[in-house]
Amino acid sequence: MRTYAVLLLFIFFASSCANDDDFGLESTQFEFSEQKWVLTKISSSWTNYEATDADMEWQEYYIFTPDGTFLKSRTIEDSVTEATGTFEVIEFDNDTEHYLELTYTTNNSIAGSCTGDNKELLMYRSSKMLSSMWMACDGPGLDYELVKN
Repeated sequence: MRTYAVLLLFIFFASSCANDDDFGLESTQFEFSEQKWVLTKISSSWTNYEATDADMEWQEYYIFTPDGTFLKSRTIEDSVTEATGTFEVIEFDNDTEHYLELTYTTNNSIAGSCTGDNKELLMYRSSKMLSSMWMACDGPGLDYELVKN
């Protein structure tokens, strides 16, 4: 019996000292700091297409600031298009994921939107990965990685 008590105490202390990263888990809580997120993968479930980094049709990044504003920049060949706006972290009922809802105040032509308006929705998958929700309405799958925090 004493062996079991020692074993239980050991398991309790070992688990209390561990953090989420020890188990491969990452926070899905968005941090409000200046962050740069770069497009790293474009995919399509319709055509089984996938491109990464320099092989993508365009290059793109977001810069999010602590005051709730963002800049989006897209480069196609030598043409750069930029857009700005505000964002907020939202949660949907019965969903454990966090989302960033972007509202464009300038140039919504580069918004990856299902509704065609000045809104865009990104899923905060982990502390290092965002995904566009554009794919939910037949747009491309767009994955972004954090490069500056």
